[in-house]
Amino acid sequence: MLTVKDPHETWRTDLLTPVALRCAGPGLTTTIEDLPSPWRDAPVRTLRCTDADGSWAVLVTVVRGYPQQHRDSLVGNEFGRDPHTAYDLDSPGNLVYELQVTEDDGADEHELLEFRLFGDPQAVGAEVLRWAGKKAAYSVSPSVERAATRQRRARRQFDNRQASAASPQVRIDAVADEAAADLDAIDTSALCWHFPRGNTGAYLRSAVVALAGYGEQRPHLRGRWLTARVEGEELVIGIDDLIPANQRHRWDNARWLWDRRQATTPAGLRWQVDRVEQAAPAVAAVHRGALAEALADAGVQTDPELDALLTGVPYRLSDAELTPTWVATLYRGLADLAPWRLDAAYRGWRDGRQALGLPVRDPVVLFGLGGVGAVRKPKLALDHTGDAPLLCLVHTGSSAVLPYAHWTVPTDLGALLYGWQPSLPYPH
Repeated sequence: MLTVKDPHETWRTDLLTPVALRCAGPGLTTTIEDLPSPWRDAPVRTLRCTDADGSWAVLVTVVRGYPQQHRDSLVGNEFGRDPHTAYDLDSPGNLVYELQVTEDDGADEHELLEFRLFGDPQAVGAEVLRWAGKKAAYSVSPSVERAATRQRRARRQFDNRQASAASPQVRIDAVADEAAADLDAIDTSALCWHFPRGNTGAYLRSAVVALAGYGEQRPHLRGRWLTARVEGEELVIGIDDLIPANQRHRWDNARWLWDRRQATTPAGLRWQVDRVEQAAPAVAAVHRGALAEALADAGVQTDPELDALLTGVPYRLSDAELTPTWVATLYRGLADLAPWRLDAAYRGWRDGRQALGLPVRDPVVLFGLGGVGAVRKPKLALDHTGDAPLLCLVHTGSSAVLPYAHWTVPTDLGALLYGWQPSLPYPH
């Protein structure tokens, strides 16, 4: 507890009162406090403005400053100040308002978002209100694709799947002897039917499907993989050097999608439900944009930052401007989510790493949210609490992802939910 008083507390209080009055309003708490100063023994009387959860704060006090040329100043700062003498109001200079915006980002010290000096109490008050209204200013209503639009696209894809499976055009490039058994086991109709599709229903030309790996495989090291990719109107089977952890379309642990030796894999292992109707409520909830409901019903936990984005609200002031981009990407990326599969997906990924003697510390990424050019990018990731799967936001420079085939609605299951009958055998 501070026992020494600010020698200028009355003076500062009088100067801060107009700012406090300017900032008075619903949802914003303003208090006058005496805060310790790193530059002097005595505390400094300060106006604190914050919201209900206290995750951020705007601190305003009065100091002595001096005008400075624009070229000599920080962005937006028309005043400078001496950090050692400025808090002594008896020192020379102009009376100016020092504003600091800080936010709790989970680190030991709060992140400093803005430091600026103002010559006018109304101007500093307006800046406080700008920060206080930032979350509301960048909140959005999540956009969900219309059901009719989704169904038309799904039907185009289904019809193309049926046609390509009926007359599979698959070419085998020269491959190594080690892949001979897998080549013999390829069900070309199944491969063509399941291959990723674009909005038009045609093959997704950018997709490279990793079917099986050979040699000593390490997730983050390049290795030899049997792959399928698009060339012209056909699929080409060949050998590629791939980093397995980075492959979005990796089917070595979902061989029933292409390998006739596993064509009879039961529904419980393929879909994580035994019957089509068991998946219907979750898929319907996801399609209508009720992601929080679908996740909760499946026993999937979410972190506070994801909770905010699911409602279209910024979690932190520092990222508020990115919220519209992140929310749009989040809902688009989870449009085919199968929330009931997340538990098995995480356990399969974890068990695979542990079998190789690798640590399981960080969550596994589903997809990135975009909007950031830095090396460490915001991404949606899957973790586990020990009792339940956990979806959370992380910042990472890694390109590793959890393959889509393990956490999205299986293609044949999706068709059956629409009442369409795939030409390929499917588990009953």
